Parts: sequence; structure tokens; C-alpha cells
Amino acid sequence: MRKIKYLSTLWKHKKINIFNHKNYYTNNLSQNFFHSHKNNLDNNNYNGTNLSEKNKVKHVKCPKCNSNISTDIVSFNCQVCKALFNVDIFKNFNIFELFNIEANYDIDKNHLKKKFNEIQNIYHPDKNAQNVEVDEINQVSSYLNNAYRTLSNDVERALYLLKIEYNYMISEDECMDDDEFLSEIIKINVEISKPDANIELLTREYKQKYEEYSKEIKLHFKEKNFNNILNVLKKLKFINRVLERLQNI
Repeated sequence: MRKIKYLSTLWKHKKINIFNHKNYYTNNLSQNFFHSHKNNLDNNNYNGTNLSEKNKVKHVKCPKCNSNISTDIVSFNCQVCKALFNVDIFKNFNIFELFNIEANYDIDKNHLKKKFNEIQNIYHPDKNAQNVEVDEINQVSSYLNNAYRTLSNDVERALYLLKIEYNYMISEDECMDDDEFLSEIIKINVEISKPDANIELLTREYKQKYEEYSKEIKLHFKEKNFNNILNVLKKLKFINRVLERLQNI
């Protein structure tokens, strides 16, 4: 079957994920973590190494008292001087670790919301006005908000997992072998553009498709089947874009 490149107008999606931006990869570990190495990911010889499980003990330095701290969980204040950590400390951990959640596609979103609120409360400006710079509080708040949005969004969470577990990023010019699926996406975008399009019916139909692909990719992540994850995630991204377009009409 011939390979078809993604149509750029269909492939593009909202960039809500700050963790795609190079400015957030401030250390060598992070840069290596998220660099794409396509040639090493043939599912027939992939060794199954989970990058999210490597180097669980992190060595960080308190920005206030310069104490060296070793920890396997995200700490929000220094064990020595009790000062709140700034956002740079968080970047030593993946964002699942930030919320003390196991790195899985299938997560408890209610638990995620609870942890997010707890951390936001720790860094609330009213509680720290005398001890922490306002800029530092704002940086932490921005980082937490983007981390939360990434894990709350099924597609963004899957893309992030693909990075930390398989060291892989999907590029916009990457090919897809499913001609039938791409043909369907082209047709639905044409259909949506028609004045008499039944938006309610199409929305129900594609919400159902979204749920089906979401269940499928959850299974593939559990089985650690890289090729199937990649194939379904590409489709899930397209379906998500269709739903976004339908919701914005």
C-alpha cells in the first residue's frame, strides 16, 4: 500500500502543550528524553525499555540554601531550609511524577484534579507573599496549568507518553499507510463545510469514534505495542481535530 503524507491542514492541532517547546528543556537529560530517534523503534527489535522508569532518584539543589537533595518523588520545599522550590526543580521530573501519578494513558482524572488543586494551594500567592517572589509563583502556576492540561487531554497525554516511554515524537510530515482512513477524514471535512451539514449527528458519530480509538490505544499502551500505539494515536489526533471543528461551528 502506498504511503500518504499527512495533509497539513488536517494534521495541525492546537498547541496547548508547553512541553513541546524547546525552552522548557533546560537540561541535557530533558533534551535527550524528548529527542526523536525513529530508526531505533522497530517494534520487532525494541527492547521495551521504559524511559519514564529510568533514573527515578533525582539529585536536585535548593536554589535558596544550595543544599543537595536526592529524592524519588517531587518535593515542593527544601528539606533543610524549608523554602519553596521554583519551577526549575520540577523540570527534573516528568509531569506524571509532578502529580504523583503512574505514567499511564489510563489515569484517574478526578485524582489528577485533586493533586493539581493541592499543589496550586501550596503555591497560592496569599500564603507566600512574604517568602516567594511573585514571578516565581507565576512561573510555577503557568507550568502546573500546562502540565495539568496536558494530562487532562487524551491526545496530549498520549503524545507525552510516547515521548517519555519511547523517546519518540510524531512529526507533521510523517507518513500514514491507511488510505481508507485518510479518505474518510477528507470526506468528513468536506461534509462539515456544507451549509446543510447535520452537525449534531456528525458530532455524535465522531465522539463515538473518539471513544473507540481511546479504548484501543489504552490497550496498546498497556501491552507496550509501539507500532499499534503510533498507528492509533495518529488516527485519534485526526478524530480530535474533526471534533474541534464541529464544536466550533
